[in-house]
Amino acid sequence: MQFVIVAEHQPEYCPTSNAKIREMMKQGAKELPELAKKLGVKIVTMNVYGPDHVVLAVVEAADIEVVRTFLLQSRLIQWNKTKVHATWSLEEALAKADSIPAIF
Repeated sequence: MQFVIVAEHQPEYCPTSNAKIREMMKQGAKELPELAKKLGVKIVTMNVYGPDHVVLAVVEAADIEVVRTFLLQSRLIQWNKTKVHATWSLEEALAKADSIPAIF
């Protein structure tokens, strides 16, 4: 399954202004690929919306619990408010829409 992770932080927790978070993020960024591999998470993309204080990731994993464990062990939850969304491909969404009657 594919999941979207949205992680948002306040300016005082931003690695640009907080030295402790900066060091934690530098170390964590080096460890993310190995952690993901260990947990069976494939990182499709991970991007930072700089001045918006938002990190957006798309990952693939067997289930949401694996993604939650990834967020915990990566320590992203220690300085971000995180949300995990399960997604469908466009083709899957269209097939699901066709499986129910339209309202209008």
